[in-house]
Amino acid sequence: MHIQIDEGIRSILIVEDEGLVAMMMEDLLREMGVHEVHSCPDVATALEIARNKQIDCAVLDLWVRDGSSIAVADALALSGTPFAFSTGSDMTALAERHRHRPLLVKPFADDDFKRTVLDAWVMGRSGQTSTAAADG
Repeated sequence: MHIQIDEGIRSILIVEDEGLVAMMMEDLLREMGVHEVHSCPDVATALEIARNKQIDCAVLDLWVRDGSSIAVADALALSGTPFAFSTGSDMTALAERHRHRPLLVKPFADDDFKRTVLDAWVMGRSGQTSTAAADG
């Protein structure tokens, strides 16, 4: 699937501690036309970026090297920034307050990743929520 974003998503935060997965995500986002990708392997760095950079959307691995990314999700939700989770766990692993967010189940296909990013961004911009999970 080829998706090119000419406007809208300019900056994305990726929270992912598996280097190859983070690089693949960044490549897919660049294919989609995203210009600025902030890739973080840990919660502390991600929180710093979420609080100090203009982020249009985010993809959060639920569990990274320094714990759960729920604190990042909370900060993004507070700022109104749309995001999705990426995890090998199921929906029940998410905090109840975030279960309406798009969920990308690992392992995933490239097209599933792209759809999940677009779903998060579109739903966030329109104020919609979803309980649907991508099951790559």
